[in-house]
Amino acid sequence: MESPNILNLTTIALGLTAVSFVVLGIIVFRREPRALLHRVFFSTTIGASLWVIAVLVVTVVNEYHALLFWIRLSHALASLFPCFVVALIYTFESDRHYPKAKVAGVFALGLVLGVLSMTNAIISDVAPPLEEKNVVYGALFVVYPLFFAGGIIFALHKVIRLLRRVRGLARLQLRYFIGGILASFVAGSLANIFLPLMGKASVDVRNLGPLSIMIAISTITYAILRYRLMDIRLAFGTVLTYGFAIVILCVVTALPVYVLQTFFGVRMEALFYYYYLVLVVGMVVLLFRPLRNGLESLVHRYYYRGAYDYFNTLLTAGKTTVTILDRDRLLKFLIDKWIDTIGVTGVIFFLRGPDGCFSPVAERHLPAHVPEDDSEARTRAEVEHEVEEGRAPEDNGEVRTPGRALMSHLEERSDVLLFTDLRGFVPQEKGRLLAKQMAALRAEAAVPVVVDGRLEGVFFLGSKLSGEPYSREDVKLLSTLVSQVTVSLKNAQLYQEVLVMKRYLENVLENMGNGLIAVDPSGIITTFNSAAERLTGLAAGKVLGKKAREVLDPAISGLMLQTMETAEAKGEVELEIHANEVIRYVSCNTAVLETPESGRRGAILVMSDVTQIKELEREKSQIQRLASLGQVAAGMAHEIKNPLVSIKTFAELLPEKYENPEFRINFSRIVSQEIERINNLVTELLGFARPSRLHCEEVNAGALMDEVLLLLSPQLDSQNIRVHRQYDPKVRPLWADKNQLKQAFFNVCLNGIQAMSAGGELRVSILAESGGNQSDKGSAPTGGKVKIVVEDTGVGISAKEKDRVFDPFFTTKPEGVGIGLSISHKIVVDHGGTIQIRSRQGEGATFEICLPVAS
Repeated sequence: MESPNILNLTTIALGLTAVSFVVLGIIVFRREPRALLHRVFFSTTIGASLWVIAVLVVTVVNEYHALLFWIRLSHALASLFPCFVVALIYTFESDRHYPKAKVAGVFALGLVLGVLSMTNAIISDVAPPLEEKNVVYGALFVVYPLFFAGGIIFALHKVIRLLRRVRGLARLQLRYFIGGILASFVAGSLANIFLPLMGKASVDVRNLGPLSIMIAISTITYAILRYRLMDIRLAFGTVLTYGFAIVILCVVTALPVYVLQTFFGVRMEALFYYYYLVLVVGMVVLLFRPLRNGLESLVHRYYYRGAYDYFNTLLTAGKTTVTILDRDRLLKFLIDKWIDTIGVTGVIFFLRGPDGCFSPVAERHLPAHVPEDDSEARTRAEVEHEVEEGRAPEDNGEVRTPGRALMSHLEERSDVLLFTDLRGFVPQEKGRLLAKQMAALRAEAAVPVVVDGRLEGVFFLGSKLSGEPYSREDVKLLSTLVSQVTVSLKNAQLYQEVLVMKRYLENVLENMGNGLIAVDPSGIITTFNSAAERLTGLAAGKVLGKKAREVLDPAISGLMLQTMETAEAKGEVELEIHANEVIRYVSCNTAVLETPESGRRGAILVMSDVTQIKELEREKSQIQRLASLGQVAAGMAHEIKNPLVSIKTFAELLPEKYENPEFRINFSRIVSQEIERINNLVTELLGFARPSRLHCEEVNAGALMDEVLLLLSPQLDSQNIRVHRQYDPKVRPLWADKNQLKQAFFNVCLNGIQAMSAGGELRVSILAESGGNQSDKGSAPTGGKVKIVVEDTGVGISAKEKDRVFDPFFTTKPEGVGIGLSISHKIVVDHGGTIQIRSRQGEGATFEICLPVAS
């Protein structure tokens, strides 16, 4: 007899199928060896592998007795397939309450059928020729398909009941089980039972039965190992899409050849087929992708319309969130969309606070899902069991706090975390901890919001109302959405921060006592607070958005525009402004506002009301003048009394010595001198007491000081006093009354000269100083000060006398009446300046005069 051809396409396929079953079973078993589902599935793959091996032997054996034995054995092993299906279905009811007795009963029936399959009752004979493997069925063979049909019907009945009860991943796994088992059952039954009964099955067709089991085994393996499953309807839709695309391309490419050969009798040469094949490959490359996309859209639109609309709705909503800047409204919109579109029991969003802790800021919960019958009410033990099995407990709307381990994991992974992901988590201890923390939140999915590598918030989604788990497509969609949401939340958070800062600054500006005005580079007013309204008498609504020079007091607008032009800040500039026919005195400080992008400059002005201060200064000056009245009166009495004594003496002697010519000449000379002395004294006193009117102009401080020193040069030479000058060339002109300022400089220098009767050195310095000031007597705005320092090396002034040095008629010198420094002090103050003295006994004295410069 001729040896059988062992190595052919059928035997290779069957051998690979048997090995694949064993490999898949081992992979599933090693994933969780203690899980009942994994153990039962491993047993199923071993049984299926043995059946395929038996069929493989049948294909290669042609000896009668051996062929009959292996055919009967293959049928006996196949009879156990419905038993394994039922055993797998029961694992979804409960690990703890597995119905071993029922499963054992089903296997007992399968074993009985298997034993019968080894007898003539099921397989009676093999008809020749043996190569065709024609089986002669026994009298009881009808029991065989009935057992298969009964087992499958029973399994479907159990699955339908379970689908009403189980939720989450288990529900989707059951659907994959149903799809795979039904596909394998239909293909296997046709190939091995129904077609052979009708006598229309060849050997090759019958071999498709064992190969069809690969559909069920592969599908179930995928459902067990993958916790993020593809939605079964989307999976089927994908299969339909590729199937239609392949059929259409085959028809389009094969139809022209068929028409040419059949209807036109055209004979095709080999070279033609070669070129035609190249053309077909090019068409497939160009057309397959657009064809697939179009078919996918059609299939999903009509076959899976709900999912198609669901994805489009959420993606559209994700784009809409970018336009919402209010955080609370954004979160409400997003949560409502997720709940209404996905159909989840609840969503809660935790946001990281300034202290780094997470707290709920937005949430919405639907009424908890109620089981259809009371027997499905869940106890606490069942909830804990759900955690172990990888199912999240129901959402009851109670707000909880996320655990640190869970938040750290989400920040580290920055990816959507499903409750089902934690079943096979490594390490297991961390997986259990994360599962408990998600279970405590009643969360089925956690969607982290990561901004710049930092976890800023987390959306926790409850289970779906439909009981479906989150599929792989859901995860992809949530990942896409969260990227848009992250941008939206960041924009909303920045907007919120800007809004809070804006309100804070507005509150500060409105409540600050000083007026604040800001203009942009075009001179348009952009800020005008309530204090500025009060000081200027202008309403903010009437000045905002308008040119400063058109609506503001010229003194204010001029100062701001000058700041913009010179890019120099002005400090402590006193202005006289008119507000509602009321004169106010304000002290102004300006600064430059520069925009980094364009480099153009705006300006800001802060002004404080110094009207009361000016009034107090006038009152103080008046009080000081009244207080000095006694001193002035005493000084005047003393100074006037001396010449009056001389005049009185001569007047008393006049009757007696009138005839004496010498007496008359002396009398006339002395009386004239004393009267002139009294007149000069009264003139100086009037100059001190009477308010003077300034005639200001630009004055060169150095040139004016040189004139004073020139006038004093005779005294400097006679007392052997050296003069040292130090003038800063950058000093700007003063804004002053030249004659009065010359008098002030003269008195200060003369005081130093009189203090150095034995000679010495007079040092005069004129320096530029930053800052700004202005007299209240109508001077123009300024941008700095000039410091005039007069230092002598005389006897100095004691600390006690230093406080009185500017008092009228106070002097420590034998000559003079002590009113020169008082006059200098008054002149400097009238110019808006200051004069100070530093001195120690025996070390000389230093006078510092600060005066504002001209604009």
